[in-house]
Amino acid sequence: MAYTLILFITRNPTLTSDEFRDHYEYTHIPLCRSLIGAAWPTTFRRRYLARIHRAGFGGPANPDHPLLTLRGDLLHEDYDCIAELSFASEPHFQLFYRSIYAKENAAVLAKDEERFLEPGKTRAVVVGETMTEEHGRLSHEIGRIPKITSPASPASSGGS
Repeated sequence: MAYTLILFITRNPTLTSDEFRDHYEYTHIPLCRSLIGAAWPTTFRRRYLARIHRAGFGGPANPDHPLLTLRGDLLHEDYDCIAELSFASEPHFQLFYRSIYAKENAAVLAKDEERFLEPGKTRAVVVGETMTEEHGRLSHEIGRIPKITSPASPASSGGS
């Protein structure tokens, strides 16, 4: 089963959105990939949040460029990118994690991150996945342990 990690990334406010994206895409990601090799995720998608020009209405990192928000209030955090890293399995993710945080790799990556990320703002969460087939039936759920009851158990027999 796939193992998926979502990153919420905020750029250093001294950079424009384009400078941030260019550094992440053409410097940081290639650097990271060169350091960890075979531990690289199976897929690595990046989604850069759309912004509009409206002076004084954005968040701390983007005061004149708030998110293009179609519903609800602006996010409390002012992220610039949401990245999705998928791994073939949890052991594959663990190999990635050990590689990325190996002392020598972590030092190189942290130094580069100082150039384009807002310190302390990146968030990483593991997510599950639910798939719905064409006819609306759930096909599988990843990251959720199903509740299992035995037909012979008191809970399933209606007894007290």
